[in-house]
Amino acid sequence: MHLRMIAAALCLVVPLIAQDREPVTEPKLLSHFPIGGQQGTTFEVEISGAALQGAHAVWFEGGELSGSILKLEKLQDAYKEDEKKPEDYLGKAVKADHQVVLQAQIPQTASLGLHLFRLVTPRGLSNALGLQVVSEPIISETARPHQTAEEAQYLSVPAVVNGRLSEKGQRDFYAFRVPQGEELLFSVRSDLGPSRTYQAQAGITLYRSSASWFDPNRVVRLAVDDPALSWEPFHRYERTRSTGRFSLFQHVSHRFESPGRYFLSVGTFTGAGDPAHGYQLRIVRRRSAEPQPVLGKLAHPDQGDWLERDSATLRQLGSFQRPLEPNRLAILHRRSGKAPPIGKLSASAESASTEGHSSSLSPAHAFRLDPVPEAEPNNSLDRADTVKIPGLIEGRIQNPGDIDLFRFQAEAGQKLAFEIETPGVSPPHFNPWLKLLDAGGNELVSNIYMEYGGDGDDVNKTVERKTIVTIEQAGSYTLQIRDLTSVQGGERFRYRLLARPQVPHLGRVEISLGVTPSLSTLIDKTDRINLEAGQAKEMVVVCEKEEGFEGNVVLTVDNLPPGVQAWVSTAAGWTETLMRGIQYRPLGVEVVSPRHHRPQRSATTLVLWASPDAPITGNPSFLHLKARPVVDGRVGPAVPAGKIPFLALGPAEKTQVMTSRR
Repeated sequence: MHLRMIAAALCLVVPLIAQDREPVTEPKLLSHFPIGGQQGTTFEVEISGAALQGAHAVWFEGGELSGSILKLEKLQDAYKEDEKKPEDYLGKAVKADHQVVLQAQIPQTASLGLHLFRLVTPRGLSNALGLQVVSEPIISETARPHQTAEEAQYLSVPAVVNGRLSEKGQRDFYAFRVPQGEELLFSVRSDLGPSRTYQAQAGITLYRSSASWFDPNRVVRLAVDDPALSWEPFHRYERTRSTGRFSLFQHVSHRFESPGRYFLSVGTFTGAGDPAHGYQLRIVRRRSAEPQPVLGKLAHPDQGDWLERDSATLRQLGSFQRPLEPNRLAILHRRSGKAPPIGKLSASAESASTEGHSSSLSPAHAFRLDPVPEAEPNNSLDRADTVKIPGLIEGRIQNPGDIDLFRFQAEAGQKLAFEIETPGVSPPHFNPWLKLLDAGGNELVSNIYMEYGGDGDDVNKTVERKTIVTIEQAGSYTLQIRDLTSVQGGERFRYRLLARPQVPHLGRVEISLGVTPSLSTLIDKTDRINLEAGQAKEMVVVCEKEEGFEGNVVLTVDNLPPGVQAWVSTAAGWTETLMRGIQYRPLGVEVVSPRHHRPQRSATTLVLWASPDAPITGNPSFLHLKARPVVDGRVGPAVPAGKIPFLALGPAEKTQVMTSRR
């Protein structure tokens, strides 16, 4: 049965409030080992968790992998009376009370990347953990101690290793050989176990031998080519497990100018260790300057994740590597409520659009944009490249301090948008700084956004992926792009710059099932819906209206099972926190006007209700949320807005009986 429910998104502006921290009552997975396997293999995975009584099945969200539960064991008291218990992301003591042994089967044709899986219990569906699939053969770390370079375990490149950081301060050493000029890509992913802070993420350190008569086993740290800090977007499932996403030396590439034997160690920045802290280390040869697959990328990303801007305070945490395809304008028109034109434009229409005399939703703007390479030298106003609006520019910061300039003509009142993609390296390595200059070289706007943070006396600055502006006077204008630091540059410092008319459209859609503030972010309390017969659960949907979109947003929930309905509701209790974001913002005070960098945000609360006689589904499934823009009474095409794992349960008293019998 499919039920479609319609709701108009309503704009809210409300203050930040704290959330009650309710005890976790749903099945919860804490850790698993090993955390990955090779294509075409079958192996056992040990899983620890809480409230896993009666677990009887495993569900891989992508549908490619399969598995079965071999053993379910109830654990004795995991912690001694005098030991400090670890804390979860809500600040409450967490304790594994069950261990599950799972047999996982990875087909030879399985997609590379992270495959999310959950356990099915009488109490409902658990949270998700990820099983990493790689193409290279996997070995286990040696059982003998290898916490020094002298004891290092030898690896033959390429190599993938499953290991554990089981003790505090532990570092595992590995040795390998390389020929002269070899460039290797190192990647590590860890399962943090009960520890949830980003400081516990595993990282890589490289060493070279520096033997001497006094110490023949001496090694010194090797300066790597890449910066230490990794900054990557959250996946939705991670928001229930971690309070941060920064980590040190998770992905490192390095060219070895001298042949010989080298070493690496795997450890955590703070020296954290735990018997449940597993990791997977991967070493491969870099074949090109293009981005290489690394551990931790989802094999089946949610098609509803539309990443347009970059704002940590509003939980976007996106990436400058999101692609700006040649059909970008056509995609935006689809999200505007008006279908993009099909076929090649006429000569007159193409001429009108490229001259940039209109900022309306004319079909002439929705044609394919072929990338135009920059023409060096273009580092001064008198040498600026001439471009047209709309235009997709491909350039590169060739060396430290390189500045690229592009000149275009604009009319008074013209509404423009500038988007940046960095397909090679992205922040914090390459921080593209964009400025819009007038004919006299004066800055009108940049892609740097500032806002208050912390306790209200701090100013946070972010480099944004999109900047919008309205031209006040007709004339010649210049776009300037450079690296923010002026000390970076090279082959991988490539960018795509899309200069286009604004297209009012539906932007990002965020689904929340409950949040709580934690440190400098908002943590989702759950990532799935376990709905008992006769019960109801809330869901908040936040829609962002981009570039002056003034229409309504229609929300539909598809794939609802029999007996389950979706209704519009008054605002859920955590709506204010979700809308406000995490940073402190004094009312009525803005460091920089948000009009260039922030969309209008609106929220709708939906309630899912299962009738008392709703049948038990037994098998989990996805509820698909879709959004349709409505403009001038016309309903646009459906846009994927996210999916939610769902399991229908029997009444609570029946569930307890089933659990006790198991």
